[in-house]
Amino acid sequence: MQLLPNQLVELHVESGGGTEVYRTRVEDTYDDLLIVGAPIRQGMLVPLRLGTRLDVQFKMKSNIQEGRFTNQAIIEKRFSATLPLLQLRLLGTWEKTQERNFLRLSVSLDVLFVAYEEGVESPPQSALMLDLSGGGFLLRSTHPFELDDEIRVSFNIKETQITANATLVRLVPTDSGVDYGFAFLDLPEQFRQVIIKFVFQRQITLAELARNSRG
Repeated sequence: MQLLPNQLVELHVESGGGTEVYRTRVEDTYDDLLIVGAPIRQGMLVPLRLGTRLDVQFKMKSNIQEGRFTNQAIIEKRFSATLPLLQLRLLGTWEKTQERNFLRLSVSLDVLFVAYEEGVESPPQSALMLDLSGGGFLLRSTHPFELDDEIRVSFNIKETQITANATLVRLVPTDSGVDYGFAFLDLPEQFRQVIIKFVFQRQITLAELARNSRG
């Protein structure tokens, strides 16, 4: 399997606080070498060290194959052309991975978010979260988002304040406009478990209420 230039990929890098996920784009490929744009977050170049091992992941959707694929790689070189680049050497073969399917819950949660516009943070803005899962959420906002936009979002689940980065993966048309489907980028596992537990418990409560109303 050979990636093509402009393919969107994710770099999954282990850190002391868990796994960091950086979205970037393939610029060139040659045999087992992969040239990608050096990831940028909040307007700053992410300082990834030479020799760092990471997982490269991408999604494929075609008439031939569909799914998420992953491969291990090591950062061999940093250099600049028209933009900062990383040279990655792939260490194995592309393998199809099983994507996690999270239970989704309809909610009505007030959230605050910061959008990144050309690397610059916007002032905090309020929005309404319409559904939530361990993998992402649906947002209603007056902000004019575009696909692949990234935000930092904050909201509360009971006594826990959750703050995480997310990227826009789908637009959901409505009668009054459009809602925005976001996927979490680097949600710490302890926050993901808080969300999963909240969604699961709420689903049980709703099921019991439905049974009682029929009885």
